[in-house]
Amino acid sequence: MKSISPQLERRRALRRQKRQQFLIHTWRTVALLSLSTGLGWLLLRYGWSLQGLDQVMVRGTTAIRPELVSEVSQLRFPQPLLELNPTTLERTLRSNLPVQSVRVSRHLLPTRLDVALVDQTPMARAVRQKPGGLEAGFVDAEGQWIQMNPAVPTVNPSTSITIKGWTAERRTLIASLLQQLSRLEGKLQRITLHPDGAVSLRHRTLGRIDLGDDNQLLTQQMDAIVELNQSIPPHLLQGNGAVIDLSNPERPEIQLPVKPAATANDDD
Repeated sequence: MKSISPQLERRRALRRQKRQQFLIHTWRTVALLSLSTGLGWLLLRYGWSLQGLDQVMVRGTTAIRPELVSEVSQLRFPQPLLELNPTTLERTLRSNLPVQSVRVSRHLLPTRLDVALVDQTPMARAVRQKPGGLEAGFVDAEGQWIQMNPAVPTVNPSTSITIKGWTAERRTLIASLLQQLSRLEGKLQRITLHPDGAVSLRHRTLGRIDLGDDNQLLTQQMDAIVELNQSIPPHLLQGNGAVIDLSNPERPEIQLPVKPAATANDDD
């Protein structure tokens, strides 16, 4: 049997020792990485958590409280902060609260959730058709719907106008009509949006005004209303059920109700 020289044996022993040390170092590195990853996950999952409503900061409004924000957002305490998606929260709050805009931000040190709200200011009362029936609410100056929420204190609208038949597709038209209030001297009482696209108004002195369905004529129609309000004596229209047709603002028409024909007994 061929003998192995001492030098070769030492080299083989050194290689075995180096392999063992490499395996030990590798195992230690993997163990440390696993432990660090686990501790990091635990810290992210449970270390930065919202423990209660005192860590939900609502800014920009005094009417909406953290309790309502928590309820609408469906927060469950303790709530891991990094599991919350600001974009999703903003969309949820914007859809369920009477606010114009929402900005949500997360803060780690100290741990808190910041919710910045900009209120919607109701300008008129409104009614819209829903699958289950009519729904009452408000609209702002831009024609945006403001949903009533029993948990939010009701703010009276800035005008006494009522809008009937609100739809999202006609927000721009509603906003344009509300912008004309100063020209109408505060005499506009009701805006009715009919399903066929036509629009009618209720004016305090002129009564009912039909605008038709051509929204491009709105400026001319407002000019005609201002002129009629100045030229027609109020007593000629009030109480007799007259309707002013402004579908052609260049040729306004006053439609008087048809009186029933007199009977023979009346002639007697």
